[in-house]
Amino acid sequence: MTIRTGKSGRYRYYACSIRARQGATGCKGRAIPMDKLDTMVAGHIEERLLDPDRLEKLLGSVLGRRSDQVERRRQHIAELQRRAAESDLQLKRLYDAIEAGVADLDDPALTERIAGLKVIRDQARADADRAQALLDSPGHSAVSPATIWQFSQIARDRIRDREGGNRRDHLRTLAQRVEVADDAIRIMGSKTELLRTLAGGQVWQSAAIGVPRGGLKWRRDSKPKTLSIAV
Repeated sequence: MTIRTGKSGRYRYYACSIRARQGATGCKGRAIPMDKLDTMVAGHIEERLLDPDRLEKLLGSVLGRRSDQVERRRQHIAELQRRAAESDLQLKRLYDAIEAGVADLDDPALTERIAGLKVIRDQARADADRAQALLDSPGHSAVSPATIWQFSQIARDRIRDREGGNRRDHLRTLAQRVEVADDAIRIMGSKTELLRTLAGGQVWQSAAIGVPRGGLKWRRDSKPKTLSIAV
């Protein structure tokens, strides 16, 4: 659907783009006032999605997987740090042996061994630092009930605001697809995108998100969230 205007721009509509180009033979289509549809979508999202308890239940499975991923990443960081420390300890022992005259620094095998341990140590440290930086990034920060409540309140305020001109951008951060049928409006979104928006604070940055790569479904089953209306 595209935005069309009427009455010298005083009215704005969502209208079928195929019907606009080809007429009724291309698609039976329909037109609906932009403000009416935006208000319906915003009202349904506010009532059904942005309730803190609903959000927590909806994101439960995603948060669970996320917690598992965080724990695995922490274990990986610990393993990298252990590897770096072990290599450093072996290097110290070799240096002590050289100082004590037990090992010959001119020995090619010893030189190669020292170089190899340095590579292992430095690579493990660099990998651990990168993994820790990713773990400390906003996308991996803890999502607490307080965070969910704050997100809910800010998101509600943003989608209620009709004056700022960014209302539809805020709606796009919460629902990536809206389908208009003859007897219903289907609102669909990705739980993964919703969690990313919540964790990254994007709802108050007016970040418009496109259609996600994954499936579009809020509900825990395979059916999209549907809002039936009289239009």
